[in-house]
Amino acid sequence: MRLVLCGYTMSDWKTLIDQAMMQEGMNTIEAHRIYGSAVRAALSNAQLLLTDLEAAQIIESIYGALVAYSQQVMLRMKAEDPEVGGVDHAFRAGQAYGVSCVLNHLIDQLTDVASITSLQALDDFSDTLHNDILVQARAAGLTVELLDAKGDILLD
Repeated sequence: MRLVLCGYTMSDWKTLIDQAMMQEGMNTIEAHRIYGSAVRAALSNAQLLLTDLEAAQIIESIYGALVAYSQQVMLRMKAEDPEVGGVDHAFRAGQAYGVSCVLNHLIDQLTDVASITSLQALDDFSDTLHNDILVQARAAGLTVELLDAKGDILLD
């Protein structure tokens, strides 16, 4: 039996990634669209798993690992004390920003409807981390389009 949520079956994300990879060399726009569908299918699958205690704890642990890694990068930057605006500072700020974006733009889309994990507390904490990282990203002069903790484009 296959479960269907939002028009995707639970295993579709794997198939969609395969399809997108085949399109990359021929049709970048189509590959981009398919990868977006794979993201939605995988998140739908993860959302279904949040009703199972053991699976929810695994998702919560992965969230915790990403939060800790992001903080580890920020503390490494602090320990290295790179010159603000320099290449090393930009690298560490970009590294932390990337991990923080995964947390805040993908995993934060999950909702613990059964209230069996501490995802809400982790969400609040990761939002604070993201805002701290944005200070460093701006100081580094990153020329990428920066997003706030909820995925909105920062215009300033």
